Amino acid sequence: MPNTGKPSPNCHLCRQRRVKCQRCIKYGVLCPGYRDDQDLLFQHTDAAAYERRRRKCQQQNLPLSATDTLEVITFTSVSSPSSASSWESDNSAFRSVGTPPLPLLRPVRQHWTAESVPLVIGLYSGLDFLPGLFRGVGQDHCLRLAAHVFTRAYVINRFRPQTDYRELSMFLGNALASVQNAIMSPSTCTSDSTIIALMMGGLERRSFVTSQDRGYAPETPWHIHGSGILSLMRARGDRQLYTKAGRQIFWTMHNMIVSRHDRHANIHYANRNQQIQHTITNTPCPPEFDHWLNVIEQTLQPAEALFLHTGRYISSACSLLSRLIPIVRNVDLKRACAEYDQLLFECDLAELVMSEWMRTSPEYQVDPGPVHTYFWDSWRSARIKLHHMIILLANLVEHVPDCAFDCGALQSRRRLSAEIIAVSGRDIVDGIPPSLGGKSPASDPRSPATYLEAVRLVWPLSHVYVIPTAPRHLRIAAKAALLRIGKENGILSALRPRAGGALFPSEALKGMPVDDLGDGDS
Repeated sequence: MPNTGKPSPNCHLCRQRRVKCQRCIKYGVLCPGYRDDQDLLFQHTDAAAYERRRRKCQQQNLPLSATDTLEVITFTSVSSPSSASSWESDNSAFRSVGTPPLPLLRPVRQHWTAESVPLVIGLYSGLDFLPGLFRGVGQDHCLRLAAHVFTRAYVINRFRPQTDYRELSMFLGNALASVQNAIMSPSTCTSDSTIIALMMGGLERRSFVTSQDRGYAPETPWHIHGSGILSLMRARGDRQLYTKAGRQIFWTMHNMIVSRHDRHANIHYANRNQQIQHTITNTPCPPEFDHWLNVIEQTLQPAEALFLHTGRYISSACSLLSRLIPIVRNVDLKRACAEYDQLLFECDLAELVMSEWMRTSPEYQVDPGPVHTYFWDSWRSARIKLHHMIILLANLVEHVPDCAFDCGALQSRRRLSAEIIAVSGRDIVDGIPPSLGGKSPASDPRSPATYLEAVRLVWPLSHVYVIPTAPRHLRIAAKAALLRIGKENGILSALRPRAGGALFPSEALKGMPVDDLGDGDS
């Protein structure tokens, strides 16, 4: 229809045209008809420019006249429930006094970066120092830039919207450059904001699942990123343990580093494609952790007892796994017999210390929130893997010619370890929320906290699922939860684990039902 510059009754869209508007012809699109003035303005693409424009508009608005009076609305009593739903159409339900009501404000449109910091603070509500940390940095600080990229990773994984990958690539590049500059600077490399920015960068890289979603940036292996965090922790030294924020940051990074070493000690269960790389990296925890845990024990806070004891147990488990896995995989019968008693002694000692603390400290039974649940699940995961390797070691020792160990004792040890695996696996599966098919207390499935809860469950559920000595019904429940985490929450790392024990020799798997739960066909 030609643009006459006058309202036309033949326009099926809005019956109005803007005078001499040629934008639809210029861009070759269907004319949308009349639009609000604000929709025709070019919107700013960053939060800072939007804030400047908003303040300028507020200054240009004329103040209200002194003679204007506020609208007062008084409601009459409602006699029946049905009339309450139609009070807007009932003239007797209210009366207004004064001038007509003020016009409705225009809808506010803001750039997505304006919501990134509140989302990060909401996700990590347990870190109560984060709001102050964000208030103390500028808009171009590496912490805020990392928060923008982390938020975008969350939105892409959770909702899969149409994404401007060029914009995402720009934000990711700026964040990486800013973090690198902060690490290289002697004045900022040990600050709280730098290590938190590095942590969020690692989580973002694990969240993006394709090269396009990463903004065409190269993917950094997780063990390299963890080594960078460990280097910053070493540079921060003991002084990081003498402030509340530093102590909270330490526990967060400690659990990430320990779980990394724990994963490397057993990653060939979860990903057969990387078996060679991660079998080589069977390493114990860094020696600095023992020193730092001793410092924490001397200044222990009431809520840190669980963190301390689970941290020590996992460190012991990593040390044992780094010795157990080479023996079993290489079928080193001589070394298996020589170190069997010592390995069992160290395993029993770690169990005894943990059980004694649980017996004498009733506060461990209090579960104040998801953070404590995550530490408990980390401990249970380490128990499952450690006792699974003890079972394989006992099977291996039994195949030694002229075995010096009593077969009944070996059988009792296997049965005890299997019971521990079953109990730990049951506790992990019982913590699955209803949104993932479990029975734990319900939470809002749409909230960011529920998404983070699903992320925390990936590691424990993976170990229940892939380890063949766990009860089959628990493995099936763990597999179902992992599938829902991957498909419904977009956390595709939950779809990577594969069950089965093909990477271990037949001597170690004797008498063990190796059930891949159908993964062998996928």
